[in-house]
Amino acid sequence: MEILCPTLLAPIPERTGLNVRAQAIARLLARADRRPGHDGDPIETLLCAAGLDRPADGDIPTAPIALLGEGVTVEPGTIWMHADPIHLRPDRERLLVYAGESVAPNPDEAEALVASFNRHFSDEGLRLIAPTSGRWYLRLDRPMPGWRTSPLYRIQGGSMAEHLPRGPEARDWMRLLNEIQMLFHADPVNRRREAAGRPVVSGIWIWGGGSLPKSAELESVPDVMVGDHPLLLGLARLTERPHRSLAAWLDGPMPVTGRQLVFWDRHWRAWLERDLEAWARAMIELDAVIERLWQPLRVGRLEAIRLDPCDAEKFTLSTSQTWRFWRRPAAIGRD
Repeated sequence: MEILCPTLLAPIPERTGLNVRAQAIARLLARADRRPGHDGDPIETLLCAAGLDRPADGDIPTAPIALLGEGVTVEPGTIWMHADPIHLRPDRERLLVYAGESVAPNPDEAEALVASFNRHFSDEGLRLIAPTSGRWYLRLDRPMPGWRTSPLYRIQGGSMAEHLPRGPEARDWMRLLNEIQMLFHADPVNRRREAAGRPVVSGIWIWGGGSLPKSAELESVPDVMVGDHPLLLGLARLTERPHRSLAAWLDGPMPVTGRQLVFWDRHWRAWLERDLEAWARAMIELDAVIERLWQPLRVGRLEAIRLDPCDAEKFTLSTSQTWRFWRRPAAIGRD
């Protein structure tokens, strides 16, 4: 069982007063073998675990896979990009990018903004859709070879200028993004949000473009995929693998046969929202999962658990290694 848990080992400053006891996780980390991890990017780690490597000449096509996970039909060869709503806030000589629950429009607002976009850019070969109010996708009329973008989750709260798209036609895209900002700025939706003291939807952040990969391009695909992220659900649909939500996985009997990939993103979502209480709850829930799996692992019904914080190291614990009682657990998540 491979459990990906971004920000599991994120340092929590002592001044927050947060003190979470996670004895089962600490025991696993102490007794497991350590191996070099991925580069710290949760989405790249997930795709690598599912057998999909980064293309050499552009972005990983996360958008069409995630859109498939949203329940939208994605035709082979069509080009999609993430186009998530963002709020831009000036800070001295920088523009800071904000997103997430505090910025996301409600469903009626999202519908109105998307309709405004599609009317305005109907002749540009662009089409915007919003399967959820906070996750939008942009369809292009042609591929973007050599195009490099930065995922929104990497820059939330950071400077926009440092993460702008790079590659051919970058100047034209900057013009387009500026035009979108002006369009949204004048929209009645934002005037009402501003009057209510809510952050305006300043524009969209584009990233992760491409077309659906072919199933044959994914090697060593897991037998079962568990998680709530639309990208994981899209991978399951693309590869025709069984999928379970985290809630269903927690409430039912956990299978211990086959290769299982679990994307435990509850820590990560809480971290991006700066919600330490939710992060602590996620830690307690995951600790209960590890405790529940300990006995099947110890008696050999489960071959191994790999816990990957999507950081510098990943931890693998096999049946024989559960007896390393002399390795003392250390505190988790202290800065």
